[in-house]
Amino acid sequence: MPPYHNEHILADDAARNALRKLASSCAQFAAAMPDDEEAQGNALQGLIAEAGEQIRTRTLRLADNFAGKDEVIRLYKAPVGAGRLKLQLFPLDEGDTHPPHAHYNLISCQIVLKGRARIREYSLLRRLAGDELEIREEPVRFVEPGDGVYTLQKRNNIHWQEGLEPGTVLLNINWQGFFTDNVMAPDRAVHGRCYIDWERARPAERAGCFIVPEVVGA
Repeated sequence: MPPYHNEHILADDAARNALRKLASSCAQFAAAMPDDEEAQGNALQGLIAEAGEQIRTRTLRLADNFAGKDEVIRLYKAPVGAGRLKLQLFPLDEGDTHPPHAHYNLISCQIVLKGRARIREYSLLRRLAGDELEIREEPVRFVEPGDGVYTLQKRNNIHWQEGLEPGTVLLNINWQGFFTDNVMAPDRAVHGRCYIDWERARPAERAGCFIVPEVVGA
């Protein structure tokens, strides 16, 4: 199966070439995946900057007649290094949200391709008994085209996104299967994610921290 999908929804050949160049950069990162989380974060910031430049200059953009629905739209998927790499689109209409979820054996970045979004992030501190997590709140981000955020195994591990404009679209890039020694990963994590039951969240002893239960694979 070819790794590229749905390229017809991109504006033109320049946009398709920009996607292929970005996928190549992401594959190079995967092939030499660093163990250190800080190094991973620095690399993801570099990839966000690369994609952001292509988006701000309108080189990487969607076709004018693109009308995304709620479903995820795959652009690229391939095995690479010790795991697999995926690039996909998350359409978010104004007021729509992706429910809060934690990530396991997966790191990712989300870059605004179109519209505006609010992103709430939390770092994972530790796993507790009874399928509960202790997490630390991070600053809320308001992001526009070319802006991005990233998730690691601990830092910014939990997030949820809300569309702030009609037709908002996020470019999601994720790397899964590189962190199988992560002892905090639950067996029920589906596609590397587990939902958070935010309605049952409660304050932790540490300021700015919460105890939250996980529920089901996302």
